[in-house]
Amino acid sequence: MADRILVVAEQRENKLNRVSLETLAAAQELGKETGWPVEAVLPGHNTNALAQELAKYKIEKVYDLAAPSLEAYTSDAYVHALRHFITAQQPKLVLFPHTYQVRDFAPRLALALDRAVISDAIGHKYEGGKLVFLRQMFQGKFVADVAFAGEAPWLATLQIGAYRSDKAEAG
Repeated sequence: MADRILVVAEQRENKLNRVSLETLAAAQELGKETGWPVEAVLPGHNTNALAQELAKYKIEKVYDLAAPSLEAYTSDAYVHALRHFITAQQPKLVLFPHTYQVRDFAPRLALALDRAVISDAIGHKYEGGKLVFLRQMFQGKFVADVAFAGEAPWLATLQIGAYRSDKAEAG
């Protein structure tokens, strides 16, 4: 298993979703702290041009996970495609933007991979070789540090606006 970060980018109507760039900015920040390279995967259909657009950012590699079954979003198709892809690639950490679409399929994907998912993180810390995500609890009354207890790949979703899309580095 390679110690690397995989960003699952999202597109709608053949446009890269801005929150994917927020997630990429978070991954790049984490990559600097951990030394793990950042990669991205873009599920969809006829997404080659969008994958090339994504490749303009400072990313080790972009995977265009194109399939006719991914043309129109269904959670079953996304879980099936991403489960096979993540199992084959074995990244250390998989980051998703916390969108309605991700909220729909990420728990099922985590179950299919026999992993947990930390959802709706608002930040992270990397201290002493340990990765911790910050998550608001009890309607934002306090922030909890949440870490993974099991084996990688680790899955986490990042709250929209927690990281800035304009901080995604071009490369």
